[in-house]
Amino acid sequence: MPVTFKVLPELNLVLSWFRGDVSTAQHIASFQAYAADPLFDGKQHVLVDMSNCTLESSYFDDMQRLAYQMKSYYSVRDLSSKTSAYAPGDVAYGMSRMYQSITEGNSPWAFGVFRTRHEAIAFVDIQPGSAQEALLLANWDAN
Repeated sequence: MPVTFKVLPELNLVLSWFRGDVSTAQHIASFQAYAADPLFDGKQHVLVDMSNCTLESSYFDDMQRLAYQMKSYYSVRDLSSKTSAYAPGDVAYGMSRMYQSITEGNSPWAFGVFRTRHEAIAFVDIQPGSAQEALLLANWDAN
């Protein structure tokens, strides 16, 4: 599957992996599945790993469509939750920044795009060197 996720309630976080060329429909379906998951909590932060995601066929129109179609998902997220995208590659980083720009003002929660795992983790309020970080990295590296 191009998009998988794991809910980590003990970290108040869902960790999501995007792999290969992820379509707008697959992106939306993954967040709908997360919102329907029994472990879902609107206050959870989201950390998206895009290190193995190409997004090569995604263009500006797709990003606009994605931002519009995700509005129902925005409504179930708490204002205190954050989304952090780990996108070390140029294409994924650029497309994620474009999405961030399009959703600015429409999304009720903070959205950050980062080239390093350290920055992406810190954005979702997990302290470096903490037991929480060790648990997150163990789950992240296991997938």
